[in-house]
Amino acid sequence: MPVLLDLRGANSSDVQIGISPISELQACLHALAEPDHHLEHRAWLVRTDEALSPDLRARLTRFAPLWARRRCRLLLPLSSPLDTDVDAEIERLSRLPERDFVEAAAYTIQGGDFDPRQAVSRPREFIAACEARSFSRGELARSLVDDPEEFRAVLMRTLTDCVGEFFAEEWERIHDRLREEADQTRSRLRGLPLAELISSVSPAAQPVQGGRAVRFDKLQNLTVALRGNSTLLVPTIHGRPHLIIRGEAGFPVVVHYPVAWHSQPASIDEMQQRLTILSDPARLALCRHLVNEAITTSDLARRMNMTRPQVSRHLARLRAAGVLTSERSGRYVYHRVDVQKLMQMGVELLRAIVR
Repeated sequence: MPVLLDLRGANSSDVQIGISPISELQACLHALAEPDHHLEHRAWLVRTDEALSPDLRARLTRFAPLWARRRCRLLLPLSSPLDTDVDAEIERLSRLPERDFVEAAAYTIQGGDFDPRQAVSRPREFIAACEARSFSRGELARSLVDDPEEFRAVLMRTLTDCVGEFFAEEWERIHDRLREEADQTRSRLRGLPLAELISSVSPAAQPVQGGRAVRFDKLQNLTVALRGNSTLLVPTIHGRPHLIIRGEAGFPVVVHYPVAWHSQPASIDEMQQRLTILSDPARLALCRHLVNEAITTSDLARRMNMTRPQVSRHLARLRAAGVLTSERSGRYVYHRVDVQKLMQMGVELLRAIVR
């Protein structure tokens, strides 16, 4: 059940890459609510959870369905620009029309196969659907329906208190790493076709349909058309390992993709994924060409007797494995294997095995 981004009619100019503190805050809240999913941040999670004030802890428990498996669209960028501060992003919530706010919150609170417009048109049925999921979801749904503006005010106050109690300090710590990732991805946009650029942010993605779409391997069946809409690529540290893709009407498409700290060793699963990518015979053959010189996609296609889309798909997988660099020179983009990264994989594999 894949997620498919339909790129037909989309332009690279519609894609923005940047950081979003409210998205990272939501990732932190999800990790605090589901710590078993985020063992690599266990020390930070334990320390932060123990320091929470009782009042904030109670409100986080109340609102927990908003950052459960589905994640709330309200706590991802509501509009561009990216790279703003968390107070500005929280303030955007106050300007969102009430109906849009209610439907976005309702979709996440119910968390199943549900038309969020029912929260406005048929509120009793919406509440019953949430109660069927859990008592806490039912209570949260009732408070949303009974007084949407009070619900919004308490949520915004809760987010602001999170910033004061723990997130401002954590954002200061991770901000530079996220900005570096965004800058690197932005530089790739200048030299890569749109399908390759989007697929480069995750090993779970690959260009398909001759570069007219990108397929994400997720337990979700969704097709999102990018034509006529802006697309925001936003890196996350605390969201790792989850990849979140959202494409609701009226909001920008968001790809919230996980990245690691520089010093953080790869997991055994990540190493297995990279080795699987490199073990493909066609990719190994490409690497033999790319290790000695920088080559264009067209030239590789000619040498390998492949089509350009076939070569592009293989290059995207090599880039996902972290061993390919691409640079533009004039009208052409040249690819080359990063020998140092390839050698480092041996060290990382040993670390993953003995850890």
